[in-house]
Amino acid sequence: MQDFVSGLPKIDALKRGLASALQCEDVGGRSLTLLGREPTPYATTFPCEIVTCRIGREKPRRLFCKYTAGVDYIGHGHRGGVGHEIATYRHILAHANKFRPRFYGGYTDSETGQHWLFLEYLDGSLRVGKLNDPVAMARTARWIAQFHVTSQRLLSNERLRFLKRYDKEYYLGWISRTVDFAGPNYRKLSWFHHLNARAEEFLSPLLDSTPAIIHGEYYQHNILFHQGRVCPIDWESAAVGEGLIDLACLTDGWESKIADVCTATYVRTRWPKGAPTQFQRVFQAARLYMTARWLGDDPDVTRSAGARGHWVRLRNLLTELEQT
Repeated sequence: MQDFVSGLPKIDALKRGLASALQCEDVGGRSLTLLGREPTPYATTFPCEIVTCRIGREKPRRLFCKYTAGVDYIGHGHRGGVGHEIATYRHILAHANKFRPRFYGGYTDSETGQHWLFLEYLDGSLRVGKLNDPVAMARTARWIAQFHVTSQRLLSNERLRFLKRYDKEYYLGWISRTVDFAGPNYRKLSWFHHLNARAEEFLSPLLDSTPAIIHGEYYQHNILFHQGRVCPIDWESAAVGEGLIDLACLTDGWESKIADVCTATYVRTRWPKGAPTQFQRVFQAARLYMTARWLGDDPDVTRSAGARGHWVRLRNLLTELEQT
C-alpha cells in the first residue's frame, strides 16, 4: 500500500476546505471544530482519511475524505480522478433518491488546485464481496439496473457533458494495447491474431443499444453494504456507455451460482418484459471489454504471472463469441 500521509492536507487547510464544502448546509456563523483524523481501513488510489468534525454544538460527524494530492492516474482515459468524482456526486448522485453515502461537498484548494471530496463515512459497512451472500449480491445487481434505467433520462442534461462517452475508438484502444503489451508467447497464437482482426466486430454490440450512465468499475470492492442498503463508492470512472459493462464488473470472478443470480436479477429489473434479443451478445462484448481493460492497462501487469487468469478468460470469451 502506498504511503499517502504526505498527501494529506495540513490541519488549517483541511478546516478551510471543510468549512467551504459544508456551506451548502447553511453553516453560517457557526464554527467548525476538527476533532480527529484517522486512516481508512482499505487501500486506495488516492490519499484518503476519516475525519471527525463538529459544526457549532451539533453532533460530531464522521466524513470520508479523498484528495487528489498530485496523483495523476487516468488509465488511458478511463478514469477521471477526484474532480470527476465530485462532479458525479454533485450533478447525479446527490439528486438520486436516498443515495448513500451522503455527499457533503467538494473543494478545490486555491494554493495547489487539488480537488478534495467529502462524503459521509458509513461506520460498520462491509464490502459486499466479503459477505459472499447471493441475496446481497442480487441487491447490488438490482440497484445498478435501476440506476441505469433512471440515468438514461438524464443524458440530455447539459451539466453531464463532463462524462466520458465510450465510443468505438475507446473500446478498440483496449484491444490494441492488449496486443501491444502481450508477451511473445501470446503473439504466436492463432486465436490471439483472430481476436485482433475481429475486435471491431466483437465489440460493436456495445454501441448498438441505448447507453446509460454507468459506474464503470462496479466491482464488489467498490460496493459497500450498510444496514441492508447498497452503497456504491469510487465513482472516478463514471461514464456514458452500455449498462451491461457494470453487470460484467459485478459478476467478474464469481462462481456461476452467484453470477447467475446477479444476471437474472439485473435482467428482470432493467427489462421487466424480458431481455432484448441481443442480450447475450452484448453481455459477451461487455465481458470482452472488461477483460481487455485488465490486460491493456499496464504492460508489467499484462506480462505478469498474475494475469494468466485474464488470458484464459479472454480465450474462452473468444470461443463464446464465435459460437453466437
